[in-house]
Amino acid sequence: MKESWLWIGKYLIVILVALLLGSVLAELEPFKSTTLGAARIGAGTLAQFVAHSGALALLWALGFCYSTQLRRVGGATGPLSATVLALVTLIVVASAYGVLSRFIAPVLRPNLKPVVDWVFIAGILAAALWLLWVLFTDSEALIEAVRSVVADKRRPPLPQDDRAML
Repeated sequence: MKESWLWIGKYLIVILVALLLGSVLAELEPFKSTTLGAARIGAGTLAQFVAHSGALALLWALGFCYSTQLRRVGGATGPLSATVLALVTLIVVASAYGVLSRFIAPVLRPNLKPVVDWVFIAGILAAALWLLWVLFTDSEALIEAVRSVVADKRRPPLPQDDRAML
């Protein structure tokens, strides 16, 4: 039985809508002029933070589901599931720094900014090391997957009569 891959499109649409909606809401006048709390965080900034954080969470969930499906399908691409998850984790952790730093900048004390920076540096380095380790341990599977894709593209298509026999 062939696995359906249409669910990826649903994730991508929701991620794009979340990003677009967050940007649109942040630019509306009521969101621009309203502030929250003593730190005077703008409602537009909060809306954008929630939308971008949700998009990043959905991106990681997409990567997790994709890697799970790769593992379940098996074949030449099965061992690449760990690589996909490590790559998506690196992208999400690196992007989360920009999302969080824009939101907490008005309330963050100057002496805590280096702490936040170093926490994210450690997280990004850990995700990058995980990706490198997975690439090192699964390099044979990656080479084989690329080789099979290239071989499929080089193989001439079957004549119409031969396809009917399959």
